[in-house]
Amino acid sequence: MDLILNTAVAGDAREAVRATVPGSIDLVILDPNYEDWANLVATGFLEEVIATLKPSGNIICFTKQPFDVELRNAATQWFRREIIWSFSNGGAWVSKKMPLVSFQKLYWLAGSKDFFFEPRTGLSYSASTKAVKRGVKVFGGYREEGKDFVPSDEGTWIRDHYHFNKPHNARVFAKPEELIRILLRCFCPSGGTILDPFFGSGVTGIQARQLGMNFYGIEIDEEAVNNFNAEQSALLF
Repeated sequence: MDLILNTAVAGDAREAVRATVPGSIDLVILDPNYEDWANLVATGFLEEVIATLKPSGNIICFTKQPFDVELRNAATQWFRREIIWSFSNGGAWVSKKMPLVSFQKLYWLAGSKDFFFEPRTGLSYSASTKAVKRGVKVFGGYREEGKDFVPSDEGTWIRDHYHFNKPHNARVFAKPEELIRILLRCFCPSGGTILDPFFGSGVTGIQARQLGMNFYGIEIDEEAVNNFNAEQSALLF
């Protein structure tokens, strides 16, 4: 299949990954139907995605309980960190004998130790955040004097937990724009290229354009693709 830069195309995610030039992508966003993760990892999908990355490239995988187990086990050699996205609107029902699921997991993977990482999110500090000298750290036989803290002009340091309520765009469930913006800023360099083979409503593409990044968007739902391209064309002209 033909991939078109900065445009969404209708097609199969796996075919899109195989059509991507090896070593050309800075960041891959993977957000499939979570029940598909077991089959994807069993059939070598992660290895195919890794092949698309530049040496500094990253992957962000969205998942949730109980579908995260196979993914986490398969990703061990590339695993860097887990980020939690929690929400208070619409906990997901899984089983009568289990709690509602009110958070999802994001696994940060990287193909090498030379991965890109920008720790500053661009998010503003709270109004109460002031410059201060940290307290002394003491544990065991270790002692470390407190360091001066000054809020950075580049925003807060990325955290391993964010709380954003779920948005909903027509028929297609979307991820929060704020969360996607943080991920793109922190794991893709300015002017870099993003591959999103489960494009959905197109939040990745919208945020990529706003941040001056490029993207390839692939989505099996042709109506969602047409809607995204039409909306983006209307904004440009």
